[in-house]
Amino acid sequence: MRTSVIVCSYGGQEELVARCIASLEHQTHIPDEVILVVDTDDEKISYSDLFCGKTRVPIRVVSSGKKGLAAARNKGVETALGDIIAFIDDDAEADENWLANIFDSFSGKVMVVGGSVKPVFRGKKLDSKLNWVIDCTTTNPPPKRPIGCNMAFTKRVFEALGGFDESLGMVRRKMAVGEETDLFLRIKKRYGPDAKIVFNPDAVVYHHVPEERTKWRYMLRRAHAEGLAKASIGKEYDLEVEQTYLKYYLKHLDVMTFFLLLAAGIGYLRGKLRM
Repeated sequence: MRTSVIVCSYGGQEELVARCIASLEHQTHIPDEVILVVDTDDEKISYSDLFCGKTRVPIRVVSSGKKGLAAARNKGVETALGDIIAFIDDDAEADENWLANIFDSFSGKVMVVGGSVKPVFRGKKLDSKLNWVIDCTTTNPPPKRPIGCNMAFTKRVFEALGGFDESLGMVRRKMAVGEETDLFLRIKKRYGPDAKIVFNPDAVVYHHVPEERTKWRYMLRRAHAEGLAKASIGKEYDLEVEQTYLKYYLKHLDVMTFFLLLAAGIGYLRGKLRM
């Protein structure tokens, strides 16, 4: 099976993208292609000049023609030639065995594979129980769904579901989430007990966490956005995983966790009132 790796970015992220792509060049399982998706044609020209024909892996730069992470990911899949589509964020670097472990996990009827997302802090470190608010893997409670920074699908399943909901998710620096959870829930709903989503802890990416994201202002906004998204998604699906997480955090409550849960709860209520 062929593998395509999709990296979504926008202007001004050149240094991060270069580090991400360098990590893909040194994989023990070399991807058949890397697709870098940007928002605009100007960004496409800029990134093409930087990377195309200058790396050890084949890279194509495409423009989604739209703003937003969900739209960019959908464009990447539309363009991809691979049977397995793996996603990594532009501010992450892959362990050298990342893609090999992703590839090896697609046995039998596996549809989706997720791996570990480990934080690399540029400022102060956060307690690992707060990893959920910086898009990294939690250890307690253990992960229940893949994280967008490190996930892979069979192209067949992705296309059957129609891709990500473009009304959800980040738009450049606008805080919004939920498109990944929405897609996983749709997979579960469509395929029922045959929906095989696995987690391979050995498929590791390292997610750079700037100091800004460890500050209260960012974390509260991020938790609030999580609540808003879950209100929208919850009208269609049972949020069993979220209920499991909530019960865990309520049992292990401290001041910081309390305020983050409060922000998420306010976001959830605001989302419900908008319906």
